[in-house]
Amino acid sequence: MPNTFELTDKALKREMTLTSELNDQTDRGAAIVGVAWVEEEMQAAIKSFLEEDKKAWDRLFGRSGPLATLSSKIDLARLLGMCSKVIASDLHILREIRNEFAHTVVARDNSVLTFESPHVKDKCLALKCVAHEPVSDPRTAFIRACAILNADFYMHRYFGQKVSSGGLIHARIEQGVY
Repeated sequence: MPNTFELTDKALKREMTLTSELNDQTDRGAAIVGVAWVEEEMQAAIKSFLEEDKKAWDRLFGRSGPLATLSSKIDLARLLGMCSKVIASDLHILREIRNEFAHTVVARDNSVLTFESPHVKDKCLALKCVAHEPVSDPRTAFIRACAILNADFYMHRYFGQKVSSGGLIHARIEQGVY
């Protein structure tokens, strides 16, 4: 079994690399890469909570599977108790922002789409997971939200805790642990 400290050190280095990458990106790049970062960790966390079955996994999470979309993964994470309703809402906001940048060439007012575009800015500044921080810049709020939510899902992989109950996500009946 790997040393937890090594895993944490590796994750910290990865987070620092990704944060640096996000800071160097255009707004469009930051939105797409930032949400991909969260989605990748969310999917790994979900996978760690499920039984290993490659064929079933591929059918569910593969390109055309019912759990292939970010929206369906967010909803599954919510149903598994991996995040609260508030965090699920934040994840959907991040998804909407990503989709806006990925599928819209210019802003609604025909200007360049940025984190300062009013509708994007409002969404970024409405993210509850960064409400405790004194963040007034929408890009900073977005990147901080991605970092926080990525770290939350990383923690799920290594500690197996449900947010809703504070307990393990599954009982280990064979060992008498309920």
